[in-house]
Amino acid sequence: MKRIYTIILILLAFCASDVQAQDMHFSQYNNCPQFYNPALTGQFETMLKGTLIHRRQWRGIGSGYTTSGLDAQYKLLSLYNANYFGFGLLVLQDDAGKSQMKTLTVRGTAAYNLVATDNDLFSTGFQLGFEQRSINFDGLAWDSQFDGVAYDPSLDDRERFITNSRSFVDLGAGVHWKHRAKKRYDLGYSIYHANQQITMIARGDDHVRLRQVYKAAWIKRYEHIDMRYDALVQRQGGSNEVNIGVTVEYRIGEESKYTNVKTASLARAGVFYRWKDAISPYIGFEYKRFAAISFGYDIRLAKMPYKMGTAGGPEISLTYLGMPERKRMKVIK
Repeated sequence: MKRIYTIILILLAFCASDVQAQDMHFSQYNNCPQFYNPALTGQFETMLKGTLIHRRQWRGIGSGYTTSGLDAQYKLLSLYNANYFGFGLLVLQDDAGKSQMKTLTVRGTAAYNLVATDNDLFSTGFQLGFEQRSINFDGLAWDSQFDGVAYDPSLDDRERFITNSRSFVDLGAGVHWKHRAKKRYDLGYSIYHANQQITMIARGDDHVRLRQVYKAAWIKRYEHIDMRYDALVQRQGGSNEVNIGVTVEYRIGEESKYTNVKTASLARAGVFYRWKDAISPYIGFEYKRFAAISFGYDIRLAKMPYKMGTAGGPEISLTYLGMPERKRMKVIK
């Protein structure tokens, strides 16, 4: 237990500045694992898993910001041993502000999960994706269009962009270690934008910055309750984002150990804290490893430079877990 606390403190030490993450993000990041570590692909008990997730923030400030996504995964089991492959598809779209700045991401993921011991699962993952970024300059106001008295849209904005849209190939990779014994914990590291392509507002050197993700979790199990403690650190360019959270899961009903004759449902409640930015409580329910729903809300803590609009916003996810086996799968939970 002391070791896990030490690991989490090391992760927190990476926070040297305010939250200024450049990529899109989710508060309930465990619901979109491919976006945070491709090595997590396939780490669930059924054969199929699909999650729809939607997040909205900064309502009333311009047109606000919305992020929607699909995280779909498939597990390919081995006929000869407990090791298995995980394959995934991740589709995300982010719409930001009055300029209609859009980011569309489509990524394919492959991961290999190696059961090293009865208590240890090591996994590696690789991600290959397509990303398109675009922006609409119509209707935007620039400093050069103020004549000293008032705004004059007929004045030259003096802005010269190469294009308003750009597409590029994106690369990512990750590793993860899951340990399940008396002490239960997860450790993972991943990188995204490994090839650092130029963005559409570039004049030669404006690249998509490398994003590094450090993730840790510690799980404590009781008779009917699981306590999960999470820590997530993201670093991109000169920006850092730190999240810490706790989730309580309560098992409803009985569960058989070796078959699916009896399967328990789960009621969840938790809270995440994004360092110097927001607190995000959420609730959720999973019905017998068939379907799950989760709803949370960001409560902004950082001071706003103006009073218009609402900085926080809702986040909801819907998950389907399909093709369960009659016999419990021998995977490290």
